[in-house]
Amino acid sequence: MGYTEKVCCCVPVRVGVFIMSFLIFCVYFSITSILFYYRTEFTQWSTLQQNVDAPLTLEVFNGVLFSFIAAFITYCIVSIVGMVAIVMQHRKLVRIYHIANWFFVLLLFTTTIAFWCYFKTKQDAYVNDCQDIYNIYHNATSNPIYTSIQIPGKQIVAGGSDKSECMKFIRNLVIGTGVCVFVFNFLQLYWARSIGKYAITLKKHYQHQRLQVNDDDLLSVRSD
Repeated sequence: MGYTEKVCCCVPVRVGVFIMSFLIFCVYFSITSILFYYRTEFTQWSTLQQNVDAPLTLEVFNGVLFSFIAAFITYCIVSIVGMVAIVMQHRKLVRIYHIANWFFVLLLFTTTIAFWCYFKTKQDAYVNDCQDIYNIYHNATSNPIYTSIQIPGKQIVAGGSDKSECMKFIRNLVIGTGVCVFVFNFLQLYWARSIGKYAITLKKHYQHQRLQVNDDDLLSVRSD
């Protein structure tokens, strides 16, 4: 069956949507594998005991980690179902895939935006964490003149008069993650729209086939 609709300017919609679904599967399968492979390192980093900040508890970290893993694995399964539906040109299955994909796209959109906004508003705290780690790695805390600053009602401020390196690092990290979040969500939304375009195209083709069958039946009745 031929399609006149295109995605990415020149790719036939069916081929383009299949490639997008395959890329979605590869991306989230890779992310899930990385989360499993580096789980110990992520756990140590997130639950690191610092002088200036309270770390995440192991229970909270595991809850967040396995929630992401469960969502990513489910999205991989949805992508596999989508690829099968596209190959089979199964109209109802493609429609289900379209709806399920939009659910995950919007879920990831809100989650990534929320995490980035939190990171942006808390960047001063992360500068403080960075400075504390810097002090520990450079043995600054063992210096007799080293002192942290305790502000009533607020977290402890790490010592050190020059925090320019940490400020620059966190600022670049905020900008970099912001660009990644924007590009990631733009691609996700475009791919979701393309899958919807394919679902509509498949529906129109099915309706066109039904009209052709009805016309043929009507002509055969008249000829009889």
